[in-house]
Order: sequence, then structure tokens, then C-alpha cells
Amino acid sequence: MFKSGLIGAGIGFVYVMSLALLSPLCTLCLVPFLGLGVGFMASWFDKPERLEANLGRGVVAGGITGLGVTIGQILATIVTGILVTNLEELPAGFEQLAVFEPVLVDPAQYWQTTLAVGAFCSIFNLALIVGLGALGSLLWFQQYKKNTLNTVSA
Repeated sequence: MFKSGLIGAGIGFVYVMSLALLSPLCTLCLVPFLGLGVGFMASWFDKPERLEANLGRGVVAGGITGLGVTIGQILATIVTGILVTNLEELPAGFEQLAVFEPVLVDPAQYWQTTLAVGAFCSIFNLALIVGLGALGSLLWFQQYKKNTLNTVSA
């Protein structure tokens, strides 16, 4: 479970760091696949015999992966805030869009909005990865038990 959690944390960290620089909402695309994959991989590595142990491994692997994703999201949010507030042309380009006008008038408001959206997406990603990690491990367990029951009865 630790091996799959660390693999997922590394993949999630790189993925989130690259996409969260554009928008924190872009990170919500791969998170379901990452959670399911990490939970499935945790059960595949450990091959637990009981359902409770299997779900626990999926939750722990999802938690480790979610922690890596959250750290990546936090760092990307800080880097985005620093880049946008320190570049003179970038806020002027955004001010032409009427959607961002109330946010970019004051750099303090921009920071508050950036950090709030980043924090929301981080917490949502963490909860989603943990839950889907358990679901991925459950899917593996059902598939493994199905194969075991078929070979025993044959």
C-alpha cells in the first residue's frame, strides 16, 4: 500500500503542479482515475485476504496519494499567485476580460481568491482520492474473489 501510495503521490504531484498553474479546477479531471488506480494497485501489490484489510489498504494508499496531490496544489497555488502579482502585463491582460475584473483590481483580493479556490480544490481532491482509493481496492477484491471462486469450483 505504501508503494502504490508513493507512486500515486509522485504522479499526482507532477500532474497537479503542471495543471494547477493554469487553473486549480483543471486538476479535477485526472483525480478520479488516480484514486481508482492507486486503490487497485495497492490491493494488487498486497493481495489481502479479507475485505476490511483490503479497504484499509486502499484508503491508506489514497491518503498518501492525496497528500502528494495536496502539496502539489498548494505549491502551484503559491507559484501562480507570485507570478501573477509580480508580472505587470499579466494582470492587465486579465483585466480586459470582464469575468476577472472584480478579482484583479486589488492584489490582496487576487491572493484571497487564488488561495480559497486552491484550498477548496485541494480538500476536494484529497477526499475524492481517498474515497476512490477504497473503491479501487474494492473493485480489485471483487475481481480477485471472483477468479478465486471460479478456480476453486472448477
